Amino acid sequence: MLGFKMQIIEKMINFIEKINKNIGKAACYLIFVFMFLMVYEVIARYFFQSPTIWVHEMCGYIFAAYIAMTGGWVLLEKGHVSVDIIYQFFPRKVKLTADIIVSIVALFMFIILFWQGYKFAWHAFSTNQHSHTLFGPPLWPVKILLPIGSLVFILQILADFGKTILKAKQRRVK
Repeated sequence: MLGFKMQIIEKMINFIEKINKNIGKAACYLIFVFMFLMVYEVIARYFFQSPTIWVHEMCGYIFAAYIAMTGGWVLLEKGHVSVDIIYQFFPRKVKLTADIIVSIVALFMFIILFWQGYKFAWHAFSTNQHSHTLFGPPLWPVKILLPIGSLVFILQILADFGKTILKAKQRRVK
């Protein structure tokens, strides 16, 4: 029975990792949209003396989407900054304990970020908030990125936590 449960957990981990990888890779292309818009703005401003009122703000929104949607993928690929000067000398059991503690703390933080981000986005949507710039786009599309980005990060934290637990179980079985 334990083997069947472990297979289900492994399938869920693989599914979450596939989601994060696909979302992350797709979001990476937003940087090209960002660069294109910035080049467009420079050309419009300096060559045609016709600056836009929308490019700067849209680039901020696009960059926010880029950051929010790639977080889970970066966690999957272990791309975040880590200080493992001391960690590398820990015995396996201490490393396992540290990984579990870090996962629980991160999960707690990102659940709060998801919850508060959802409230933040819902308020913007329900009150029809708009930017206070001349362009004035609605704010809910960019604010919804916070709970969505938090959710993909939470899923990846859970997947990493599941991998840590599976490693611990496999070591105990051996």
